[in-house]
Formats: sequence, structure tokens, C-alpha cells
Amino acid sequence: MAKVVHVDSGPIGRTLFAFALPVLLSQMLQELYNAADCAVLGHFGESGALAASGIAGLLLSVFINFFIGFSSGVSAVTARQFGQGEFAQLRRTMAGVFRLVFVAGALLSALGYACALPLLRALRCPAEVLPVAAVYLRICTFGLLAQLFYNVATAVLRSLGDSRGPLLCFLASVALNLALDALLVIGLHMGVRGAAIATACSQWCLAGALLRRLGHLGDGCSLSLRAPRLPLRETLGILKIGVPAGLQALFMSISSLLIQTCIDAFGPDAIAGMTVYAKLEGCLYLPCFAYGIALTGFVGQNYGAGRIDRVRAAVHRSIGLTWAIVFPLSLAVTAAAPLLLRLFTREPGILFNAREAVQFNLPFYVFYGMNQVYLGAIKGFGHTAWPMVCTLLCYAVFRVVWCRALIPVYASMRVVYLSYDLSFFLMLALLLPVYRRILSTPEAPVRLPRHAIKSA
Repeated sequence: MAKVVHVDSGPIGRTLFAFALPVLLSQMLQELYNAADCAVLGHFGESGALAASGIAGLLLSVFINFFIGFSSGVSAVTARQFGQGEFAQLRRTMAGVFRLVFVAGALLSALGYACALPLLRALRCPAEVLPVAAVYLRICTFGLLAQLFYNVATAVLRSLGDSRGPLLCFLASVALNLALDALLVIGLHMGVRGAAIATACSQWCLAGALLRRLGHLGDGCSLSLRAPRLPLRETLGILKIGVPAGLQALFMSISSLLIQTCIDAFGPDAIAGMTVYAKLEGCLYLPCFAYGIALTGFVGQNYGAGRIDRVRAAVHRSIGLTWAIVFPLSLAVTAAAPLLLRLFTREPGILFNAREAVQFNLPFYVFYGMNQVYLGAIKGFGHTAWPMVCTLLCYAVFRVVWCRALIPVYASMRVVYLSYDLSFFLMLALLLPVYRRILSTPEAPVRLPRHAIKSA
């Protein structure tokens, strides 16, 4: 039986580290999921396979990222309910959320499959890449519902203090994906079609494992679809927190899609170069993003238990860790980029574009890490509207306006790279004052006695 974990007591540094480390490793494994497809297709796929998977991946991320963000908002609700000991309400919330996810995921899967070609054309996908990208996208939509399930299930498990379980499930899923890639792409020469099938199958196995774990939690927190339906007012309350968090992630994806139309104008080498760069960026992006997710659960539990002092200390230590780990790691990856990039391709044009992206962006990634700390903390308090607004302004509006205004004047990919760096600074300037204001006037719930929690 899986176990839930209370993180509202114990040494802050050790507790936060033990809670966050499995989340970091899980996200790195999730990146390995995508990097495996990229590396296999780069060496064994058909012509245009690498660029095709990159463009199709951007479209898939629009659907997926909304639910990743939505699930982080849901985790703030479930973490607070768990911290307050409201276990009956927690079970109703989980059941209601998964009913919503099933309906929405099925609709989005059908929409993605039917609209694959029009969406790719809207992105100005090069004609030589379009057929391969359409095949990859359509097959991957069959795993879309599974991705929604496992992202929400993972977020709920982490909000209850179980970050180790998702890590073990991700590890098994990555191993399965690698084995299927080797069989279908290298062994059976199925190219993009084989990589997409391998990914979809692995995702469904992962979703099944995580849902099973949710159904076997201890302390009366297990998921059961027989739980009473949530009243409309409570459902709207969850949507009020979850939807802005989902829109925050969605705006990032829309920004990437709009900027992709600028990148596409520079040709297939630039497209593939950004695709390969994204795999190295994942070494920093996903750990930072994952830490923000972990911090949301930590803050939510402690906020629910009335431990604002632990919230303040955790955020302070998290900023210190960001500078101690992310900054030197970003410099190390930048220095090693010429060797690392050759793991994905040996095409000179692709390597040139990927190296430039690394050199312009990765040294400044520590500021993105700081943004994720403050975003995670603010969402842990249940304030998801401001992170949504900040993401819209900095990652969508600013980046797109910058690129659209300057590329006609200075036709260089460096305009795109610089838009990312400047948006990190702008986001930090908007988040920090709001975090300080929320922390100075938190309306912390009253902490329930431990005996009341155990008897709930």
C-alpha cells in the first residue's frame, strides 16, 4: 500500500530535499522520454524526422501543458485539504477532478487527431516535413488522454507527500519506452511511426500504474470513483484555482507556437537546431520546473496546517539552492554543449544553430529557476491568477512582440534567443513584490489537532 507523508513538521531543509528530489528525478526521466525519441530519430529516422518530431511536439505541448498547469493548481487544493485533515473532502475532490480529466482528455484527443494537418500548416511547417510530422502527431494523440491522467495523478500524489512513487513509475516507463524505441525504430525500421507508437504505449502503462497507486493510498485518502459528486460550487472553486494555473502553462505553449512561426522562416536547420537545443535545455528547465511543482505541494500542506514560518524558510532556502546548483550547472552544460549536441545529430547546420541557442540562453537560466520558486510558492497559497497574468505578459506578449518587431529589421535567430533571456528578468520583477505582499498578509487556515486528523 502506498503511503502519504506529512511535510508540515520535521527539519525544513531535509524534509524539502527528501520531498523535492524524487520530483526532480521524475521530471528528468520524463525529459529522457522525449530525448530518447529525439536521439533515435536523429540517427535512425527518415529524412526530416527530427524536425517533424519537434514541430509536432510543440502542438502536443499546447494540450498537455494546460493540464500540467491545471494539475499544479489542483495539487494546491488537495495539499491544503490534506494539511487540514479534510480527508472525506479530499476523496471527493480527487474523484471529481479525474471525471473532468477523462471528458476533457477524450475531447482533446479527438480534436488533435482531426485537426493535425491544419494545425501544422498554421505553424508554417515546411512542405518536406509536413507528411512525417502529421503521422507523428496523429499517433501521439492516442497517448494524450494517458498524459493527462498521469500528470494529474502525479500532482495529486505529490501534494499528499508521495513523491517517491511517481519516480519509480516514471523509471519503469522510461525503460519501456527505450526498449520499444530500439525494437520499432532501430529493429523494425518503422521511423517516426515507431517512435510515436513507443511513446504512446509507454504513456498508457505509466498512467495505469499511477492511477493504481492512487487507488491504494493509506490514511483513508485513496481515489475512488464511487465518491460522492462534488457540488457545483466546489467544482467551480477548484476550477477557479486550476484553470488559471492551466492557462499559465498554456500561454507558454502558445508563445512557443507563435515564436515557432518566426523560427520556421529560417529553414529546417534552425527548426531542428531549436529541437536539439530543447533537449539540453531540459537538463535545466525540467529540474527548475519540477522544483516549483514540489514547492507548491510543500507550501500548500504547510499553509493548510498554518505553518507560515516553514513556508518563508523553505522559499529562502530554495533561492539559495537555485544559485548553488542551477547557475554552475548551466555553465557546465554550456561548456560541454559541443560534445553533448553530437549525441543527437552530426549535421553541421543543425549543430551551429543549437550551439548558438545554448550560448545565448543557458548561462542566464538561474533567473528562470528563481521564477519557478516564486511561482510555486504563490500557487501553493492558492493564488493562481497572478502567475497566469505574469506568464501571459512575459512569455507570450513580450516574446512574440519582440520577435515580430525586430526580426524584419535584424533577420537573425539571436533575436529569438534574446527574447527568452529578457523575459526571465521581466517575470522576476513582477513576481517578487507580489510574493512578499502575500507572505506579509496570509490568511492561514487554523491547524487541526493531530488526533482530529487521524480520526477524520
